Parts: sequence; C-alpha cells; structure tokens
Amino acid sequence: MRNLWKENKGSLIIEAAYVFPIMFFVLLFLIYMGNMFYMRSQVDAIVAKAAVKAAAYQADPQLKTIMEQGSVPGQMNDIQPYHSVMGKSTSVEKVREELDTQLRTLGTGFFAGMGLRDIVIDEFQYNGSLVASTFSVKVTYRIRFPIRFLGENSPVILQIRSQTTVPVTDTPEFIQNVDMAMDFADSTGVTDKVKDFTSKVGEFFK
Repeated sequence: MRNLWKENKGSLIIEAAYVFPIMFFVLLFLIYMGNMFYMRSQVDAIVAKAAVKAAAYQADPQLKTIMEQGSVPGQMNDIQPYHSVMGKSTSVEKVREELDTQLRTLGTGFFAGMGLRDIVIDEFQYNGSLVASTFSVKVTYRIRFPIRFLGENSPVILQIRSQTTVPVTDTPEFIQNVDMAMDFADSTGVTDKVKDFTSKVGEFFK
C-alpha cells in the first residue's frame, strides 16, 4: 500500500508540473483578453460619441458656438445654403481633432503595456444625399499583449476596428431641399414632361 502511494505521489507531481504552467498561461490569457475587451468598449464609446457630435454639428453649424457661449449668437457665421447636402461644416473638423486626442491619451486599462498602437482614423466623413444623410466614423488600431504566450517569438498583437454611423438629416432642411428640387423641375420643364409621360402610361394601361 505504501509503495502504491509513493507511485501515485510521483505521478501527481509530474502531472502538476505539466498542468499548472498551462493553466497559469490560459488564465493569464483570459485576463488579458478581458482587458482587451475593456479597452475596445472604451474606444467604441469614444467613436460613437464623436460620430453623434459630428452629426449634430453637421446638422446645425451654430451648435458649437451655442454650446460654448451658452446662448444663440447674435451673428450667424458658417452658414451655407443646404450645408447638409453640399458639404461639411468647419466645426466638424474640431471633432476629428478631439477624437484623435482622446484615442491617443487613452490609458492601458488594468495592465501596463496594453495601450492603443498604430491608431488610424480611416473614415470621418459626411455621406449626404437629397433624401437622407449620415455621418460615418471608422477607426483601426492595435492592442499588444505585454507578454509572449506558449513559446511565441513575439507578443500577440490584435488589430481591431471600431465603426459607427449615425443619421444627420435635418427634417426642415429636407423639406427645403424638396422644394428646391420641385422649383428646379418646374423651371426646366421637367415637371411637364413627367406629367405627360405618366398620362401616356395611364392611357396605355387603360
């Protein structure tokens, strides 16, 4: 019985020598993955906030001034006709700068060495059209694990992408755009041609 116990004791030590390091690295990997998801959630929140802010500034170019001064300015600046269709407000560029600063000053989470690397703002643009418009923000970055796992020559590096698209379309301006299109159609004779075409189609099906 004593000899059997000695044999089992030796096998337990050998098994522990193999299992414990593997379990340790697996547990450490899971902890680092949790920190990676924590960092990713922070970046997603920053990108979503920037997209919403840029969309708001795109819909109302005076919003930034109103927020800074706390009241409606007496003089209207940076107002262009149909700005939500023609182009981008200058205040939107400030949002891009704020986004870049927030991403580059973001911490490392719960572990040192897991800060964001190779940050690139791939897309920060306004997608305008007559019917609907959106603002899209897309950021790619990398997170490197601070240690190497299971004999890897280099630490694990994960490339992650965060993307948000929010609506911009302003209802009153959409009505103005429709009115502008109708006026243009009336002045060029397109309206009469469309009515003539639809009447012919109606007669054909009758």
